[in-house]
Amino acid sequence: MKILTLATVVLLGTSLAACSGSDSEGGGSGSDSSAYCKDVAKAKPVFEDLATGDLSKLEEGLNTFHRLADEAPSDLKDDWRSLDDAATSIEKALKESGLKFSDLPAVQQGQIPPGVDVTKLTTFAADLQKLNTSAFDEARAAIAKQAKDTCNVKLGAI
Repeated sequence: MKILTLATVVLLGTSLAACSGSDSEGGGSGSDSSAYCKDVAKAKPVFEDLATGDLSKLEEGLNTFHRLADEAPSDLKDDWRSLDDAATSIEKALKESGLKFSDLPAVQQGQIPPGVDVTKLTTFAADLQKLNTSAFDEARAAIAKQAKDTCNVKLGAI
């Protein structure tokens, strides 16, 4: 099941790499006190874990997407909605394939849990690849730029 692992890592690596970054930038502007900016700063380590391919953090990462999409400032609502819609698609495809988030580390090791539909697992991998679009890339770039400019949090290269 290297296809699933590869597709997941490709999606997360390319999309969440913009939501990570090794440089830590502290903030000083008044905007940093907003709940959104605080939550973006708190989310950075989760995104960094996902960008390394650590699928044990996938559920936490997707929940973070949902929370930030709900909190996003109006100028980023559409961008966060793109990422949140992708998170929802991943969750739906996981469920349809018979996987639980807790199964993903084993799947990364090539172990398919009992009851998992291999055909749907392959479809899940293909669906993940479809999420890697230019619109998705543009949304994450806008989010990373705003995080840096407004929240003083570096979420990765733009």
